[in-house]
Amino acid sequence: MPAFALIPSDGPSPQQIAEIEAGVRAGVVADYLTAVRAGDLLGQLAAEYLAARIDESTPDGPRLLDELAGLHQPAAA
Repeated sequence: MPAFALIPSDGPSPQQIAEIEAGVRAGVVADYLTAVRAGDLLGQLAAEYLAARIDESTPDGPRLLDELAGLHQPAAA
């Protein structure tokens, strides 16, 4: 998604909202992974905090904290 998007006066479409949400979630995961790989505990905690706030704001959606925790689990064979 581009950094700027034209949004009609009647608000964003459901597709635009989904794309924006996916971009934000992907950014949090990328920031988390970057922090973990760099050994940046503060960056890791910041990403986890943001993920928790996102989870609070979307209680019916997939949990981003669970996704971050799953990054530490080995892949199923």
